[in-house]
Amino acid sequence: MRRLLTYTTVLLVALAGTVAVAQKVSTPDELDAAMKKIGAAQGATAKAVKSNEYADAKAQIMTVKQTLMDVESFWAGHKKDDAVQMTKDAIARVTAVEEALSATAPDMETVMAAIKQVGGTCGACHKMYRVQNEDKTYSLKPGTI
Repeated sequence: MRRLLTYTTVLLVALAGTVAVAQKVSTPDELDAAMKKIGAAQGATAKAVKSNEYADAKAQIMTVKQTLMDVESFWAGHKKDDAVQMTKDAIARVTAVEEALSATAPDMETVMAAIKQVGGTCGACHKMYRVQNEDKTYSLKPGTI
């Protein structure tokens, strides 16, 4: 019973937080902030999975998904159809992670494989639209929009 209460609480807090901060991304600075948020949440997801903290992982992956949905508006607003499609692909792969985490008894290897697929989709977009800075962060490639 206590575990159910814990999972329910984490889920409700995550949902409330996601709704409270949900916003469309429209500027390059907002895109950079959203990408940092996604990166942090992806890292936290993997860490939680490796610690068998699946409720925490689910909350983090929900943040990734919501932020990607917000980022889609940036690419659509700048008429970058290929980036919109890459974002949709990333959202679909994040949904696969959610499904793997929602299993009655999540399998760490299955979840980690799904997380790796998300990373591959992110990498494809980074290769085309992002540039790595000297401090190892990424930003929008000059001339992209």
